[in-house]
Amino acid sequence: MDILTGAGFCDIVITDKQNSDEVIRSWKFGEGVEKMVVSAYIRAIKPLC
Repeated sequence: MDILTGAGFCDIVITDKQNSDEVIRSWKFGEGVEKMVVSAYIRAIKPLC
């Protein structure tokens, strides 16, 4: 989140996708990668200057 706040975003909400394991396994990067990576929705607001 530091990257998003550093870019001026606020009210950051990160929610794991319910089928994250399935999504990541479909990438075919190798066995067990879904234990190290998560697919998520990111919602944030960047105020106008």
